Amino acid sequence: MYIWSLVLTMLTNNVALQQLPSVEGTVCIQVPVMEQQKGTVQCTIYDEQQVPVRMIPLEGGHKLGVYTLQLRTLAAGNYVVSVQDLRLSVKLK
Repeated sequence: MYIWSLVLTMLTNNVALQQLPSVEGTVCIQVPVMEQQKGTVQCTIYDEQQVPVRMIPLEGGHKLGVYTLQLRTLAAGNYVVSVQDLRLSVKLK
């Protein structure tokens, strides 16, 4: 049973969308599943009311699935980044 827990943890960590440190006005995300993705995938930014405010195409195949999203034109506040059914809450300052 312990081995299955370890395998499950490893698998879920590989698909999780996570935020990395970034400079003001940007959000740096890591989407490990995008490292093997071919083609373009839509990234959608939602505001606090779950209204889409920005759509950004992400090209698959980036090393480690790391992307920096330029969001300087958005007002400070809470947003949700969505990529391939993965969602991440972020706060812009």
